[in-house]
Amino acid sequence: MRIRILGTLALLALASGFAGPAGAIPALQLYIDGASWDTVTETWQVTAPTFDLWVIGDVGHYGTIFDVKLAVAYNTGDTGALTLTGKRTTRIQDLSTPGNPAYQSFADGIAPVTGDGSSLPGHGVYGVGHSFRKYFLGDFTSTDSKIGDFNGDLPFPTAFPDLGQINVYEVAVTGFTGGLHFDTYNHVAGRNGSEKYVTAPFSHDAGASTPEDVPEPGALVLFGTVMIGAFGVGLRRRRR
Repeated sequence: MRIRILGTLALLALASGFAGPAGAIPALQLYIDGASWDTVTETWQVTAPTFDLWVIGDVGHYGTIFDVKLAVAYNTGDTGALTLTGKRTTRIQDLSTPGNPAYQSFADGIAPVTGDGSSLPGHGVYGVGHSFRKYFLGDFTSTDSKIGDFNGDLPFPTAFPDLGQINVYEVAVTGFTGGLHFDTYNHVAGRNGSEKYVTAPFSHDAGASTPEDVPEPGALVLFGTVMIGAFGVGLRRRRR
């Protein structure tokens, strides 16, 4: 996806999100049901016009996750239609259906801002050349869903040690030939009444591309030959 190719050029070494102690499940994470795990960008990636996007909050471990937002980034000037329809999954325990979220559009070069005033790390998908939509998902307060670590090490987690909230949205996309990138973020209660910024880590985000965005084999080989040397160091740093 072009927007992820651009993502290798900037800020790949930045830390992202707040996952608590080493090995803990992140406070927020994203998963696309049936998606492939991209081992280079560590992103759940799908090429389909319709798919189920999961926004997962580990409420049982971190407490209420306030004012959760979903950012959907795309190349500025790219056009298309995008709808999110709340639903449930039957793959694991999921007892509630979210509503269809409202959104606000942001113009070229603007990055999302979390509840404590911090800008979301750019990681190549925010900034000049990119715009985004911000969807309002509300507070995550429920512990009615089983929570595992959707980090790509397995096609699907085998252990669900925590309880939290899963909002599943059927995403329908037309256009946006440059691809889409998804992040989720906002805050939990910190010490002394402060707000602690949380976001889905780089290793737990998601992306979608349309069939016309997939390069032809010859073009892919040419691109890889030209760019592999320049990107190699940055890509290794992106890995956990």
